[in-house]
Amino acid sequence: MKRSALVLSTLFASGLVAFAQTNGTDQILQVAGATWPGPHNVGIVCDYSRSKGAVDAMIESFPLGSRIYVADIRQSSHVTSACSVLGKLRPQYVLLLPKDLLVHDGSFNATLVISNMNRRQIPTLGTLPVALSQGAWAVMGPATGNMLQVNPTLKEYIETYGAPISPSRPIAKAREGQARSSLSVIAAY
Repeated sequence: MKRSALVLSTLFASGLVAFAQTNGTDQILQVAGATWPGPHNVGIVCDYSRSKGAVDAMIESFPLGSRIYVADIRQSSHVTSACSVLGKLRPQYVLLLPKDLLVHDGSFNATLVISNMNRRQIPTLGTLPVALSQGAWAVMGPATGNMLQVNPTLKEYIETYGAPISPSRPIAKAREGQARSSLSVIAAY
């Protein structure tokens, strides 16, 4: 649970910085960026054919050199295999897409993803408060009043809040012809 305490205290502290820096839907990504500095290994479970635009738009929000693993599903029965794929890849966190048709904050499929990731001690982040009741570690976005909310059942593991974390440098920009982040789409069906 030491990992939980460190992650949650950093999430809480960095949420204040993310609120001050942006008012878009990528706020939870800024919180994640302050919590896990440097390149990220991120997991996403979604119907990639319908959420490709959202995933492509988010790639710019990740630090240079990040790896984004998308477990592509086409129906609810594929969620378990998608979780198995992500469990083997061990991302630093799994991100819920708020507008994916199959796995979005509040959906039954999101509950399956969150519970599977929690069993593996992989944090799940969302944008809507309902994800907290499903077991997500933290949420932030317009629906939360642009304030970071941490799962109340996990707050007992927070030892210290510390000072708000400010990114020490801006996100590194890719040079012309250089890939910013790598995207791997894995069919989980």
